[in-house]
Amino acid sequence: MESSDAVPWWRDSARRNRAVLVAFASLALAGILFPAFTNYLFAGDRRVLVVSLEENAGQERREGLKRACGTLPGISVVADKGNPDPRIQGRFPVRFDIADTTTQQEAALLKCLNDNRERFQVRGYLPENDGD
Repeated sequence: MESSDAVPWWRDSARRNRAVLVAFASLALAGILFPAFTNYLFAGDRRVLVVSLEENAGQERREGLKRACGTLPGISVVADKGNPDPRIQGRFPVRFDIADTTTQQEAALLKCLNDNRERFQVRGYLPENDGD
C-alpha cells in the first residue's frame, strides 16, 4: 500500500480540486487586470478642452465660437450629442478636441478663446481627460 504522500496530486481529489480552483482564480484575476492595464496604458491622448459660456449665451454664440476657434491647426470641435434643438444645446459648453496637439497649437486655441471672451461670452475653460 502507498501512503497518502506518495499519491500523485492529480489522483488526490482534494489537491486536484484546490489546483483547479487556484487555476480558475488566477485566470479570472488575469482576465480582469489585463484589459484594465492595457486600456489605461495604451489609451493614448484623449484630452478635450471644455469651454463654458455665460448662462444666456445661447446657440448662436456657441456656433460662432466653434467657427472662430475650432478651425485652428490641430484643433477640432467635438460634435454635440443629445437633443439637437438650439434652445437645449445653447445651455451646454463647447468642447474642443486637443488630443495630440502641440504646445503652440494649444496656446493658439487659448489665445483665440481669450481674444473672443467678450464676444462669445466665454466664462472659462478646463481640460478633461488630461490624466491629472
